[in-house]
Amino acid sequence: MRSGVVVGYEQTPPGERALAEAAGEADRRGVVLTVVHVLHHEPSEPSELSEPSDEPAAPDIAEQAADRVRSSHPGLSVEARTVAGPVPTVLADQSAEADLLVVGHHGHGGFNGLHLGSVALRAVARAVCPSLVVRGSEHRTRGTVVAAVDVGHAAEEILAVAFAEAALRGARLKVVSALGAVLGHASDQAAERAEDALRRLLKPWQAEYPDVETDHELVEGAPTGFLTGATTYAGLIVVGIHRGTEERQGVRIGPVAETLLLHSDCPVAVVPHD
Repeated sequence: MRSGVVVGYEQTPPGERALAEAAGEADRRGVVLTVVHVLHHEPSEPSELSEPSDEPAAPDIAEQAADRVRSSHPGLSVEARTVAGPVPTVLADQSAEADLLVVGHHGHGGFNGLHLGSVALRAVARAVCPSLVVRGSEHRTRGTVVAAVDVGHAAEEILAVAFAEAALRGARLKVVSALGAVLGHASDQAAERAEDALRRLLKPWQAEYPDVETDHELVEGAPTGFLTGATTYAGLIVVGIHRGTEERQGVRIGPVAETLLLHSDCPVAVVPHD
């Protein structure tokens, strides 16, 4: 049974922000927060000739971060782990019993060079649970969750996360889907069919989450520009990517997810799917 939030942490400003976001997520859910610091090598024993240092030893980095969270969130249960190995593999392994994996967008706790095939994408694509990539400007709470869905393709997985997150935040949910184009513009019949399909898709979720105010919008053509603009008022945007495997090292990510992971002005919830 999955329970808890796992955050990849390093001592950098993005790492601190990922830690703060993860603590808030764990507090909101009422679950355990696990702070994971990843080493690229096994920790070595201190030498008698080593110079004294004020810097914390690597095994202490996660524990010190956990202590700060315990101080700021007194009711929250916090664990600390230091694990050696490749970052994507370690965090994917740690996500196996989690509800959510949280990473930043630079460094180890957020991974440097967030682009197609990067460490960050390999981590979130291999994760067993949904991931939260913390990016965008820090801002006051925004009361909207945006979900990017493709009707009939992994939409249920994405909506499950989007509705749950909106309910947790007390936020409204805006569902955005691309409308197919014919000769450069969508036909009236195609628009009607797409509208009907989207309404049918949302109906059972709206019944399950009656307190979540929901609206939807069909965007003609590529929705990347619309969705990127929506992140300026959203507190979270939810998008899907194809799950990576050990056999298939490459991450299959569409243009929408890639654009949001590079340019979103709010955190991005990534829902891996087959």
